[in-house]
Amino acid sequence: MAQIQNNHFSRYTETFNFGPMVKPITLVGPNNLQPSTDRLTARLRSRALFVVCFGFFLVLLDTTALNIATPTLGKEFGRGISDLQWVVNSYTLVFASLLLTAGAVGDRTGVKRSYQIGLLFFTLASLFSALSPSLSLLITARAFQGLGAATMLPASLALLSHTFPDPTERSHAVTTWANTASLGFAAGPVLGGVLTTWIGWRSIFWLNVPVGIIALYLNHLFIEEMKLGRPRRIDWSGQLAIGLALSALTYGLIEVGRRGWNDAIVTGALGCAVLFLGLFVALERRGDHPVLPGFLFSQLTFAACVGVGFVLNFSMYGILFMESVYLQSARGMGPLATGLTIAPFTLFPTIASRLLGKRNGIPYLQARISTGLALAATGSAVLVVSALSAALWPTFIGLGLLGISMGIIMPAMTAGVLIASAPENSGLASGVLNSTRQIGGTVGVALLGTIMQTLSPGSGLACALGLTTLVLLFAAELSRRILPGRDGKGLK
Repeated sequence: MAQIQNNHFSRYTETFNFGPMVKPITLVGPNNLQPSTDRLTARLRSRALFVVCFGFFLVLLDTTALNIATPTLGKEFGRGISDLQWVVNSYTLVFASLLLTAGAVGDRTGVKRSYQIGLLFFTLASLFSALSPSLSLLITARAFQGLGAATMLPASLALLSHTFPDPTERSHAVTTWANTASLGFAAGPVLGGVLTTWIGWRSIFWLNVPVGIIALYLNHLFIEEMKLGRPRRIDWSGQLAIGLALSALTYGLIEVGRRGWNDAIVTGALGCAVLFLGLFVALERRGDHPVLPGFLFSQLTFAACVGVGFVLNFSMYGILFMESVYLQSARGMGPLATGLTIAPFTLFPTIASRLLGKRNGIPYLQARISTGLALAATGSAVLVVSALSAALWPTFIGLGLLGISMGIIMPAMTAGVLIASAPENSGLASGVLNSTRQIGGTVGVALLGTIMQTLSPGSGLACALGLTTLVLLFAAELSRRILPGRDGKGLK
């Protein structure tokens, strides 16, 4: 059992929380020679690691920094919460819809080229975001940012897999990459508050432009091209069906806050979402190369951990959006004060994950996930108290508890996905997890944001947080029943 657990933990450290679709790769160059450790010196490998981390840090930083600026956007353009939801969700919707397909396309076009194209898209979209004269154009530019991020994510880990062929070195490299991503997530609210307060919200996007250009130049210098020997086929029809289903669902949930549940457009959008989802399921069953392989979901532990990923991002993305709007619109706080208030939410996951770093694998899977979800439900309940009272201290406590819970859940959740899947499917499995998490975040911002705006600010936030608390408690109990215990006998 100890040997099995160590093997699973090795697979976990190689893909961490954001692991993409990593497969064996071959170098594209003279005579199509296979890269060797001798050719890639320690200095070149370090430079390649820095380049990959540098580019992806930009993406994670932008994700959380913009949430702090959404109320300022609403004031400048004279728009309500429904429009601000689209500023966030236009990014995550495209990101979630195209993540798996972007990885398959990168397998065919070349991983370095795919990473460069994604970074170029992200940088140009940041430029257009900074120059946007209207919220509609900003939302469009954000969608192209999501396309760039979806292209970069699978390519970034594939580049590291090629650059560090030794499993031990690769494990350290991916850990560094994951810590860099966590740092970007943690620094986003504070940096977003500082930039929005002192310079303006457009500076969040202006910052991406020179940094993106530098990252592209470094990528050109220090990264070698590579392609898969046998790239997997792409299910374009299935991809289109799931993309349309998510778009219709997101549109319907957001427009409920503006039009109401009885509006014909809302009803039609939600109906289309159901139809496209049914079409997607039918296509997946008949297709030879489905977007979401059914054999993975036949494993109960895998399905449970993917479900946890959906619930986690549904709750956390939704809460991050709501608190950013509420603290500034209802509490009258400025962007910087809001960023500092939310900082425990984004900082504590890294701390908790580091403290529990050695307690992973099968013996700790059920305990970490179920306990973490229960702790997240407690944090959400504390935020309900904060929404209904004038005191601010419950907000700090609630957000801190939610941050700690993320640090407890995310590594265990990722390990569970990889434990329940065969080694040759670990990259695909982690890609499915990441895509599902982004879908959860998109639905969370759409649904919880809509609930918040249908009532008065405090009552609406309390109702949305109450729903989040119930969802987290249900997920905690379900995880306790489904996931294997300490002895691993319940592993399915």
